[in-house]
Amino acid sequence: MIQSKGGTEILYENLVHKLDKNDLQGINLILNNLSQEILKGDQINILWNHHSPNQPSIQAYQNKELLKKIQYFVYVSNWQYEKYRYQFQIPENRSLVIKNAIQSIELKEKSNKIRLIYTSTPWRGLDVLLDAFSLLGRDDVELDVYSSTIIYGTQFYEQNEKDFKALFQRAESMKNVNYHGYASNEEIRFALSRAHVFAYPCTWEETSCLTAIEAGMAGLNLVATNLGALYETINSWGRLVSFDSNKINLARKFSFALNRAIDEFWTNETQQRLQEQHLYYKKFYSWEYRISEWRNFLSQIKQ
Repeated sequence: MIQSKGGTEILYENLVHKLDKNDLQGINLILNNLSQEILKGDQINILWNHHSPNQPSIQAYQNKELLKKIQYFVYVSNWQYEKYRYQFQIPENRSLVIKNAIQSIELKEKSNKIRLIYTSTPWRGLDVLLDAFSLLGRDDVELDVYSSTIIYGTQFYEQNEKDFKALFQRAESMKNVNYHGYASNEEIRFALSRAHVFAYPCTWEETSCLTAIEAGMAGLNLVATNLGALYETINSWGRLVSFDSNKINLARKFSFALNRAIDEFWTNETQQRLQEQHLYYKKFYSWEYRISEWRNFLSQIKQ
């Protein structure tokens, strides 16, 4: 039985590992899901929420009495915080944003042939990307696809993998597309270090997007939609395509953006920007930077 090992679980493990025991003394750090059973009356209950407010697991937020038992709500982006503030009217003095973090990625020399990469679940825009890649009609680039439902565990895989089998088969059969299926975070990080363009026509409201952070630090040209918190995570470093619920339109627009990103990759201007981009993500999204925010927060609320 494979357990869920997505980005949220990796984040939680890293945070707990990097904090001292004293930092978490008297703290009940709850990840995502809110229920009466996991609350502790003798500790400070902190809900570290990575989900969008439209997810089924968030319906407990409708229970105002249950919300009162959470002392602090930690969000991973300002976009996400604003959504919860508007929808659930959670007091601002109990809410704060601490952005995500990753293990540092160093820049590595890349091959001359441009490699595009997709490293997310299939329902977040893989169908749009395959359409956009077909529209490119280029033989001088390759697309690596790392996507599967097994990342959320065996039970989720058995219930949902069949719904995306045709999409995965399409990726496997397409020219210049390499479908890799599931890969560990270590393998993904290595693949990103070899890739040139992060291709993410996201159709899902991301609350932060760890893969975009990893791609940014790995020095990839970032191409994504501006849906959810992606515009905040990518900011001005990448090329953001305006989201369009019409997937035919979105694929056309995204194909155009990919073409530009490919053609400009080796220019001096782009190479200089990617160096600066790497330094930006390494400084502001590394654990070395983020852990101090957590320690300061935990120290302050225990005073």
